[in-house]
Amino acid sequence: MKYQLSLIRHAKSSWDLPLEDKLRPLNEVGIQRATVIREHVQSIIKDADYVFSSPAVRARSTANLMLEGLPIKQNAFEIIPELYTFDVRQLETFVKKLPSSLTHVFLFGHNSAITDFVNKFGDRYIENVPTSGWVTIEFDCENWSQIQKGKTVRFRTPRD
Repeated sequence: MKYQLSLIRHAKSSWDLPLEDKLRPLNEVGIQRATVIREHVQSIIKDADYVFSSPAVRARSTANLMLEGLPIKQNAFEIIPELYTFDVRQLETFVKKLPSSLTHVFLFGHNSAITDFVNKFGDRYIENVPTSGWVTIEFDCENWSQIQKGKTVRFRTPRD
């Protein structure tokens, strides 16, 4: 069975206001770069079974911006508290518990968890997944709990 996981790092956020980390909004540069990635990705990716996002405002806002116009059902989007993590082990635990009925998943989250995950499970070394970066890894296994080294099939950044 083929499984695809698209990991997207949140867009650049604002540090202008003295807010708790989870509440920081996107800044103008972040909005522009997320829009650039959306336009590119929409020409390639037509659907996803499910979308998961960190509860952080910057991650949720990035998901909403990037997914605008994609045919994703409203009830196929979920905010997951455990995705507010910078730890690859927590991210791996979450991914390995995904139901096998979901074959293409989008996941919006944070570094360093995303960069560490794509380097652990992808076949291409990526020094750093930048803000608004999009990486898709394809796995050939029976279910998510069995994922091992997969194939990095897409890596896009706003600079591309």
